[in-house]
Amino acid sequence: MTRNIKKIITFAAEHGNITVKGSRKTILFNKIKIRIMSFVCSCPAAAAITTIPAVTCPENFGQIQKVAFQRLKKADGTKNSFTSTAAITALASWTALMAAADGSKIVISPYINAPADSGGDARRTGGGNDDLGGISEVLGANPVQFDGSLRSVPQSIIKVMKELMCEAQAGNLGVFLFDENGKIEAIQDKTTATTFYPIPIRSLFIGSKIHGNFDAKDSNAISWMYLDNYSDQLAIVTPADFNPLTDLAPAVTPGQ
Repeated sequence: MTRNIKKIITFAAEHGNITVKGSRKTILFNKIKIRIMSFVCSCPAAAAITTIPAVTCPENFGQIQKVAFQRLKKADGTKNSFTSTAAITALASWTALMAAADGSKIVISPYINAPADSGGDARRTGGGNDDLGGISEVLGANPVQFDGSLRSVPQSIIKVMKELMCEAQAGNLGVFLFDENGKIEAIQDKTTATTFYPIPIRSLFIGSKIHGNFDAKDSNAISWMYLDNYSDQLAIVTPADFNPLTDLAPAVTPGQ
């Protein structure tokens, strides 16, 4: 028995997932979910494969034009969230958090040009002679990275934004995404449909100025990475009484 298997069995036994019987230690597995890199498998398998629901409406988020930054947790360890009493769809909920002076505070980015996601492809074993029949195995997924450009933004604002890199480095920063139609993307709670959280991010980067010279505008790079399976609980929300692009100040006018 390998060391890794022993660790899995020990962990499962401690959490009531297996029963060990007899002098030869016959192992009876109850249902246990084992995380393998960035995907989760049930062991043993269910009686039937999972039913895939029918697609009744297509789902697409538009061009990301601005984001809101917020800490994932307050100082007392509780999660930051919008709830039924402080709805994500209400302007009053956002203005209150923008005015907050504690760990619930939300700040709004300038407009972001050239938004693009990359990555998210499979991580695999080497293939060739290392794998049976030369067929590689999926180990998980590479992280999804967001890249954009902050154009013509005063460097005094960029300097302040760079402080957010330390928040992300501490693993306590998330974003809400705003598209060109004024819709919002956020993490929806698994059990309470009216509760929403910021999308956790890591490796936030705000770059130094790149001069546009004759045929372009000055710009600063912005990028971050999402966590594994970040989109599993991702939801698109339509605000009830505001447009986050224009009604959540401060804002930088496009074209400046």
